[in-house]
Amino acid sequence: MHNAQTHSQTAHHKTIKPALKSAFYIGHVFHKRFFPKVHEFTYPLYMNFLDLDEVSLLNSKYWWFSSQRWAPLQIKISDYFRNEPLNIDESLSDTGHMLKARAIAIAGSLGANVSTINRVCVLAQLRCFGIYFSPINFFFLYENVTARYLIAEVSNTPWNNSHCYLIDLISPAPTEKAFHVSPFMDLDMEYRWRVKEPTSSTNIHIESWRGHHLFTASFSATRYNINTKKLTAVFLRWPIVSVSIVRAIYWQALKLFLKRIRYVPYQIKKSESPTLSIRKSTTKSKS
Repeated sequence: MHNAQTHSQTAHHKTIKPALKSAFYIGHVFHKRFFPKVHEFTYPLYMNFLDLDEVSLLNSKYWWFSSQRWAPLQIKISDYFRNEPLNIDESLSDTGHMLKARAIAIAGSLGANVSTINRVCVLAQLRCFGIYFSPINFFFLYENVTARYLIAEVSNTPWNNSHCYLIDLISPAPTEKAFHVSPFMDLDMEYRWRVKEPTSSTNIHIESWRGHHLFTASFSATRYNINTKKLTAVFLRWPIVSVSIVRAIYWQALKLFLKRIRYVPYQIKKSESPTLSIRKSTTKSKS
């Protein structure tokens, strides 16, 4: 009887599937401009969090997700790092593994020590009903369970260019702004980053400074497991999230124009190469 019970327990444990690391993060995006005039807004927003090692599993598990065909939510490799040509193994057939390899290669090209990086997760927008737009994508690079680096891939509207910033999550440092994003803000400033990696919640806080605090942008959200109920709730609230984002951007741009905020033509620094934000090795890590 004891052996039968043990066998039953063993069989039960074998049938238990590990929980997905991928998830939805639902919360709010917040922007506040302090100079030359105060302007702020908050919008509800969700972002997809994908462990790139789970893309094939998600393909087989959910009909509404795909990396290989059209689907309500689709991850398409050409939507990410499109301005960053890299020498990687293009024979990788799995989209998740290829995107993981590209993220690690970019981090390495910026000077990050990627020798121990074995996991990459992306917090981003996916192609939603065939439409893709994402102002910023966050690629978290892990050494086992420790988030070591963040690649922030920033896109601008309406120029449709992108640029990568690399942040050392163990010892973050300010980053010189190197990429034109808003037509109402110039390049003469630095970014300061405060990042809470995605766990039960996440908070990514970016400040712009030039002698004083000019601007704040943040995304604060709670984690929700991927299931049909939550997917339905997301689609009911944001039928096509890409369109919602673009509409919000242009609505706020109109408000800034009506407030007579100075228009800044497209600016280019000497080099719009990917930007490093890592302290030198002599700098002590923050506790």
